[in-house]
Amino acid sequence: MSKTILIVDDSLTARKVISQIVTEAGYRSVEAEDGRKGLEQLENEVQVDLIISDINMPWMTGLEMITEIKADPKYQDLPICLVTTESSVDYLNDAKKLGVNAFLVKPIQKEALQEVLNGYLTS
Repeated sequence: MSKTILIVDDSLTARKVISQIVTEAGYRSVEAEDGRKGLEQLENEVQVDLIISDINMPWMTGLEMITEIKADPKYQDLPICLVTTESSVDYLNDAKKLGVNAFLVKPIQKEALQEVLNGYLTS
């Protein structure tokens, strides 16, 4: 069974671009348009192997979602990659403290996303 990547971004275009790269790499993708729906998708899926999430979203930001995810012991080891336009060192350090494993800058570069996928999903 292929591994599943949860893509959380309020931009439909960003979700589709990321999903296409994920699918081309041989993985399954599921999508959510904000942090609340991302949490719902995480609970509804049998297994999520990686989360790729935007930071700035309405209703629940990526950081708020990650805080809730990492508070649940069953998800503490789940790798998370943030997709962002943020470049503040303090902001990125806060995300690392929450347990974020990788960062990608928008617009997403296919090669950079493939490196993340290979780094966290191949064993």
